[in-house]
Amino acid sequence: MRGGQKLVAALITVVAMDAAAWTPRQPPIEPPKAHELRQLDRWPDEPTSPAPVDAVRFGEAVAALCGRDVPSDELLLAAREADVDAFALAGLMFAQSRCHDRPRVGYGLLAIQPEMYLRGGGPPLPVDRRALWPAALRDPVRGLRTGARLLRMWQELHPRIDRRFASESHRSEIAHFIWGDRVRGSGNEDLVFTARRRLIEHYAGLSPVPWLTTLGIPFVSPLDGSPRVATSGPGEDREGGLRRHRGLDIAALEGEPVRSVADGVVIFAGVSLAGSVRHGPVAPDQLGRYRKRPLGVGGIYLCVRHEAPGKDVVSCYMHLDSYFVAEGTRVLAGELIGYVGRTGVKNSPAHLHIEVRVDDLAHNPLRYLAGWVIPPQATKTYRHMLAARRARLLTNTR
Repeated sequence: MRGGQKLVAALITVVAMDAAAWTPRQPPIEPPKAHELRQLDRWPDEPTSPAPVDAVRFGEAVAALCGRDVPSDELLLAAREADVDAFALAGLMFAQSRCHDRPRVGYGLLAIQPEMYLRGGGPPLPVDRRALWPAALRDPVRGLRTGARLLRMWQELHPRIDRRFASESHRSEIAHFIWGDRVRGSGNEDLVFTARRRLIEHYAGLSPVPWLTTLGIPFVSPLDGSPRVATSGPGEDREGGLRRHRGLDIAALEGEPVRSVADGVVIFAGVSLAGSVRHGPVAPDQLGRYRKRPLGVGGIYLCVRHEAPGKDVVSCYMHLDSYFVAEGTRVLAGELIGYVGRTGVKNSPAHLHIEVRVDDLAHNPLRYLAGWVIPPQATKTYRHMLAARRARLLTNTR
């Protein structure tokens, strides 16, 4: 499209938006709930995307993010044609579909719900309606090009849309790609930015940066793409107050890599059975028999003993989907030891539950991970938890 045509198209769009209000375009199926910060300025500025982008390194980083081969060349080309950030587009692909072209909701690698765009009303679309047909969206090349153009549309229009519709606070056009005209939460957008940070780290070849702790040994983040959001801490109620939470829950998506926080030796690799009975060792290739069984609160998990001066320090990683280190294996700080899952979880989304024990006493992991984790007190989830606890205490005192 020539410069004059682009200007005319932009003017048409502005006129359409300044006309009578339209019914807000919304996805027919809302995205899954995600934890949100109460104040979005708790997030630091997102890293700048590398430029120019090396196609080979970008492909390797996308494959590492997704855990599988995806058409990264086509993704990069689609981003360039639409003039959008390729790293954001790849992060959106991961958060929306886990890089599968047959997602649970929507169509294609970007899990687009065409009904949101085809219902009528609103500004003109940047693509032909046929590009939103399910068969077209399932085609990886066509689906990525359509998604990139829709992202560009939201990028150009979201300031005006935010003035027109009452949305929840959010940080960018990515929230509109997920929610449509009226954004109802920022958590899903945060997951995209987390995936983008992970992608940039891998592309740049950045290694985990150790942080010297009061234990006398350096720790690194157990998850890539810091900062991460902790959604629950030690001492919080579980099962209606019947037990107390013993660790720190960090929001994550299934399949994310889990890393050892420090050098050490694996002292347990197994599962928590019903009744919290610890069962192990379980060899990594035998985990399949437990993954779909009802498990205790820890699910599949690992514990690593670290070499701290004068102290017995152990870190444990729970609710894993899998691990591939056996008991007795020596691991290094930042070494990949397993993957995030939901084993042993009843209601919560996927997350990493981490515990730190010093001389057999549970410590709050935030004491040693504060450089990489935003505390649960900063989340809306924490406020809801406090309200539920107060309501239960009030009921019990009547």
